[in-house]
Amino acid sequence: MATRKQGNRESAQTRSRKSSGKARPPAARRSSRAGRTAASSGAAPATFYVCRSCVWSESARERDGKRQGTFLLEAVRQLIEDEPLPEALNLRAVYCLNGCKSPCNVGFRSAGKHHVRFSHLTPENAADVIAYARAYQTNATGEVSEDETPTAMRGKMTVHTPPIG
Repeated sequence: MATRKQGNRESAQTRSRKSSGKARPPAARRSSRAGRTAASSGAAPATFYVCRSCVWSESARERDGKRQGTFLLEAVRQLIEDEPLPEALNLRAVYCLNGCKSPCNVGFRSAGKHHVRFSHLTPENAADVIAYARAYQTNATGEVSEDETPTAMRGKMTVHTPPIG
């Protein structure tokens, strides 16, 4: 069984190398980018996650074949095309942030900082999400003050966990 797991991991790394066109393993790419990112911005890199599977409601799960999370993700991506994120700030689309009872969810995470999740967001909050992400990334602890939190996101924080360690 250990051999099979090892084989699966190697094939995943091989697939990743083939798709990226680079010979370095995925972990090496991530670590070199993280070092470059932190050095270039003066702050630790941060990632914000948009749940693409959040629904509009239990009775109306999709509109035009898309879930609310996908609409929010597309709105965020459109704004990023117009004004790119700093190199130390990354966007990741995910399939669940475990806030299904109060969609639509966005999480913020960085090494050594508090992890934060907001719920009850809509595609109209895309600019607010990006503004919060920028404030989170530049904050040393990840605890963005109420004054720095966009008005539309105030009162929508549903997870706030301290950093590990």
